Amino acid sequence: MAKSGVKTAIIASTTLLTPTLRRFVLRAQGWCFPVLSAGSHVLLGFGGPERMFKNAYSIVSRKDDGSEIVIIVRRAPQSRGGSVFLHEQGREGLSVTILGTANLFPIMRRARRHVLLSAGIGITPFLAYLETLRAGGMDYVLHHFCRPEEREAFESLLHGQDSACVHIHDQLPGAAGLREQLANQPITTHVYYCGPEGFMDWVAGAVRAVGFVPGKVHSEHFFVPEGGQPFAVVLARSGRTVNVGADETLLEALEAADLNPPCMCRGGACGACAVTVLDGQPDHRDHVLTEAERTAATTILTCVSRAKTQTLTLDL
Repeated sequence: MAKSGVKTAIIASTTLLTPTLRRFVLRAQGWCFPVLSAGSHVLLGFGGPERMFKNAYSIVSRKDDGSEIVIIVRRAPQSRGGSVFLHEQGREGLSVTILGTANLFPIMRRARRHVLLSAGIGITPFLAYLETLRAGGMDYVLHHFCRPEEREAFESLLHGQDSACVHIHDQLPGAAGLREQLANQPITTHVYYCGPEGFMDWVAGAVRAVGFVPGKVHSEHFFVPEGGQPFAVVLARSGRTVNVGADETLLEALEAADLNPPCMCRGGACGACAVTVLDGQPDHRDHVLTEAERTAATTILTCVSRAKTQTLTLDL
């Protein structure tokens, strides 16, 4: 534990899995990671003198004594700097701050069968799922999709899993017959999916087409916020104005102004950063708000969404 109660960890080891995927073992310093359920993620703070990052990553595993956790980081082509920093400078001994842990993507215990669908880095939450489902004797199947050149790496990552329940495909979901397999699942099945946006869109359409009800479909998005036109936010409680640059998020701009707004996933998936909009038109880019809420334009998720108007007034 560092001073002022801040929880710190160091990178104990790092392993390059593919040119774009790197595994990190994080070792707690003077404290223990809490007991974590499958699907949990950790919010990390890290960086150097020039810039600090706050990124969320799925937790692959936790050591039984709570001393270490494992994450896998993808070097995203559209990275805002965090994943590139960890790939290039995330060496053994580097200190990181543990800003929080949460589970926004838990296993539904009431389900009789669990169908896990992943692509690329979307495998990470399911690595923890597989251990829990297998240990609990639950009925499950995983279909993982990857590029042909990455197949060997994912075969290694999934080595030791039940080959009757874990399938790796180096072709597109449609070509692999995934829609037909979804259509033949028993009514007690729950579907979970995680991967790049194109994969997410395909699965969302497929489960809808074959008749899965929304309550039995669960997803986790790892969304990299995109920039846009600069805008300004007026903080109604203080009267301050904060400018949001083209390459930063509203949340990052608020943090740079020494504010401490709520946040967790930093990817538009959890809703923890929701703030009331008093004036202006938000540009919604999250996966949380309903269409009615988007139309009402009275709430914005600061981690990913921006403004259609030059100014937003927020209840901050």
